[in-house]
Amino acid sequence: MNFDLDYILQLAQNHEGVDIEFKETTGQLDRGMETLCGMLNGDGGIVVFGIKNSGKIVGQEIGDKTTRTIGEALRRFEPAVEIQPKYVKITDSDKKLIVFEAEGNNPDRPYSYDGRPYQRHDSVTSVMPHDRHSRMIMHRGGLRYKWDTLPNENLKFEDLDESRIHWAIRQALELGRLKDGAYTRDPIAILEKFKVLKNGVYTNAAAVLFGKDFFYYHNCIIRLARFRGKDKREFIDNQQIEGNIFDLLNEVTPFFLKHLSVTSRFEGMYRKDELEVPINALRECCANALAHMDWRRTASVGVAIYDDRIEIENPGMLPEEIPAEKLTYGSHILASHTSDPPNEIIARGMYYSGVIEHWGRGLAMIFEECNRAGLPQPTVTDEMGVVRVTFMRPNLSGHKHDPINDPINDPINIALVYKDFLTSGNAVNQTIIANLAL
Repeated sequence: MNFDLDYILQLAQNHEGVDIEFKETTGQLDRGMETLCGMLNGDGGIVVFGIKNSGKIVGQEIGDKTTRTIGEALRRFEPAVEIQPKYVKITDSDKKLIVFEAEGNNPDRPYSYDGRPYQRHDSVTSVMPHDRHSRMIMHRGGLRYKWDTLPNENLKFEDLDESRIHWAIRQALELGRLKDGAYTRDPIAILEKFKVLKNGVYTNAAAVLFGKDFFYYHNCIIRLARFRGKDKREFIDNQQIEGNIFDLLNEVTPFFLKHLSVTSRFEGMYRKDELEVPINALRECCANALAHMDWRRTASVGVAIYDDRIEIENPGMLPEEIPAEKLTYGSHILASHTSDPPNEIIARGMYYSGVIEHWGRGLAMIFEECNRAGLPQPTVTDEMGVVRVTFMRPNLSGHKHDPINDPINDPINIALVYKDFLTSGNAVNQTIIANLAL
């Protein structure tokens, strides 16, 4: 931008804000650079030295010492910044204004100044919270730095489940998510098609999608628990399943069928039996938890059923542009956001194989299913590095869940729900059938 005195005078009249900061002299240089750092980490802005907080123009004399000090300060940004100060002469004075302009939404963010990251909120600059800083680092640089794309030099074809590889490509073809020409009986070509093998080297995605041995992947686990009451003091059922992503999802549906009650409603003359919380919403939530989790950590996906709610959680964070508190049914963010999973190759393999029903619409589909069933909207929280989706269970006439006498353990009830589930024509449900047949 071409800064001149008239433009700066106009800025001074409008006072400070989220994208405008004034400093009287370079004696406040560090504070000004911290603000510039916060602007770099946000939507950009301008820092001007030589203006009081009140907007009064005072200017500053510029000498060699001042320019050297500024240059040294700019070198304390990490990553390096291409910012050059602009000097604007004040009319009828030897003094000048020093202007720094920061462009926002830079793919290299988060930036830090003198070893600390900063953020800008209204006209206040503060140290960036750890979780926001971690989220920005996770998204920095795009696909090249994502965990699932990183090579695993120790992974060999013998470590993978070949039958699962062929199953995945058949699913993709049957669902029309890959063209017929993509099919080959060569499993190596299949893995290249799924982008989990590149230049003869397997990626981390290959291990978690198709692996057999998870000694080095301690997060290839799903924790399944049914608690008595509304807290974690007493287990009714507690399982910890190890396996690749497809194997883990295979264990989820029987667990829900075992511990959730059946509800009935009539469609015309026919009675329809289904789980109290739609099974498609629960499975989609589990699939999304695995697709979006932070696989760099040793934590894993967990499913907990209480008397009043179901919680599905995964280690990770929501994208910065999708704050949890604004994710509501029918919201603009939910309808308009694009899918940018932190594990794009893993998510792609799950979508091709049919375990994710809608690319980029997982949460919207979950909300729609619960709304169709007349249930409260699930809540989403993003705290302490854990994303949690909570489904409230309906009050079924005061029914108490007993592990022995629970109606869901009645084979007739299970059969009724499972019949509807398997004959729905839903692509995800048909994928489950194929899984169970393996």
